[in-house]
Amino acid sequence: MIAANEQNADDVAALARVLVPSGATGRAKAAIKSYSLGEEGAVIDFGPLSRILEGGTVPRYTKAGYYRGIGPALPFVNPALNATKAKRRARIRKIVREVLRNG
Repeated sequence: MIAANEQNADDVAALARVLVPSGATGRAKAAIKSYSLGEEGAVIDFGPLSRILEGGTVPRYTKAGYYRGIGPALPFVNPALNATKAKRRARIRKIVREVLRNG
């Protein structure tokens, strides 16, 4: 089960790196990492820019007070989670079935 969780985290992180918007810096891709916590599972760190890229930016104003709009949302975290959902679920179900069959 531990190996399956680590593999699931690696799959999501790898796909998220591919889906990072092309306008983003290479730093955004390099910051996406998955870490194993052993028996406690795995953690995916999408980096410090993920919140800005995923959700868009706050309204922007110039020093003179002119409104310059809101930066667009460029999602990559949720699409990566959604695209790997079936594979992650199947991997865990396979492990559970093996455990139940073998006792």
